[in-house]
Amino acid sequence: MTEPVADQTQHGADARARLLSTFSTPPSEHGKGWSKLWDEGDFLPWDKGTPNPALLDILTDRRDLIGPAMVEEGSSTRKKRALVPGCGRGYDVLLLASFGYDAYGLEISESAVKGCEEEKRANGAMYSIKDEKVGAGETKFIVGDFFADTWLKEVEGAGKFELIYDYTVHYYPIPTLELVLHKNLPMLPQRTES
Repeated sequence: MTEPVADQTQHGADARARLLSTFSTPPSEHGKGWSKLWDEGDFLPWDKGTPNPALLDILTDRRDLIGPAMVEEGSSTRKKRALVPGCGRGYDVLLLASFGYDAYGLEISESAVKGCEEEKRANGAMYSIKDEKVGAGETKFIVGDFFADTWLKEVEGAGKFELIYDYTVHYYPIPTLELVLHKNLPMLPQRTES
């Protein structure tokens, strides 16, 4: 897996100051800040070079929380679609695909999506298939703004996902995130009571 950039381990006041400086703009401008950080590539403190341990734990030890990677649709079954907004270099997307999900990574930065493709080429084989019956899922990396819906046209199945895994995008201010979720909730299938 990709090694984090050496000085990405910056902590403390300097790192906070740089992040505050980058995101001292209105939320509508934050996408430019993320793109600038990815384009420069020398300060990515969130990139640990591996999938998130919490996701790995859910997929290996807590399947009861998310169910199987397959879903019934009519008279057939298909792989569930998973979305990772703010996917960084795509480690979590590759992990989800190894567990059988058709996994989509969404990033606002073209540089980040190029990093995803590089990670897939260089280390995709390290994400071995976890269930031979299900097989590996497909991966697709998309440049787009989660807070808009134009990127949904690049998603199979009318832009709906059975799983959305996020640990970065949700940090936006609650009123902003609530508006986006309200607008984008159709991407999640309707739950039926059993």
